Amino acid sequence: MTPNEINLNPLLSYFEKCHEGDLLSFTQWLDKAIYMFHYLPTDSFSETERQNVCHVLMELKETVLKIHVEQNNCA
Repeated sequence: MTPNEINLNPLLSYFEKCHEGDLLSFTQWLDKAIYMFHYLPTDSFSETERQNVCHVLMELKETVLKIHVEQNNCA
């Protein structure tokens, strides 16, 4: 593996172990996390931190959904 490559095997193992390979299940949990994040006490994080975290979670969700669609189109 070159320095620019990332080993995603632990993430793949997580999908298999915790979501039985169901990427949609994972995205549903991401949706719940994003929703709940908005209900944390306002003094827990600044508004910018809250927005940034939600943005990262949404980007992760979109990426996983893209992978799911691509896998189903190839099948």
